[in-house]
Amino acid sequence: MGANAVWGEAHLNKIDQIADAIEAVIDQIGRQLAWLVLVVVFLLFLQNPLRQYVRAGQFTANDMGQLAHAAVFMIGIAYAWRWNSHVRVDIFYRHMRARTQAIVNLFGTLVFLLPWLALVAWHGLPFVLLSVGLRESFPESNTPGYFLLKSLLLVFVAMMSLQAIAVIARSIVVIGDPSRART
Repeated sequence: MGANAVWGEAHLNKIDQIADAIEAVIDQIGRQLAWLVLVVVFLLFLQNPLRQYVRAGQFTANDMGQLAHAAVFMIGIAYAWRWNSHVRVDIFYRHMRARTQAIVNLFGTLVFLLPWLALVAWHGLPFVLLSVGLRESFPESNTPGYFLLKSLLLVFVAMMSLQAIAVIARSIVVIGDPSRART
């Protein structure tokens, strides 16, 4: 009795649809976030003339550049994972069959990633809540918004958790029917 007989075609279709819906959200957020890269470049570019010619005012641009840069990475990592554009040591992985890759993905996500994300959320939540409650400013410049930078930690956990659910769903589908593997 194959895995497909256990799960059934209708169940695999439903699980696949859930993964599609989650990844559509990740894609939309990732595409919108890509525009923030231009903001990062502009703010960091702006610092040089302010420093060299005006000799003032670069702190706010630097703080906003840091915030935008952190957002690109903290939110964008889920988008990179969704498109398999993250760093992976795949000496063995790339030579595995689709079903074996799905088992590795499922195991790694359930055993390593989700517990780690839970720890990050558990230990980070008090710091984020305190920072938001104080409306914490950037330490060097007193520019408002440092609490936003710290809040990105929880956004990171949420985005990675969403993508983890999609990976779990896709893995279950491929384990049930290896012909459904996407390249």
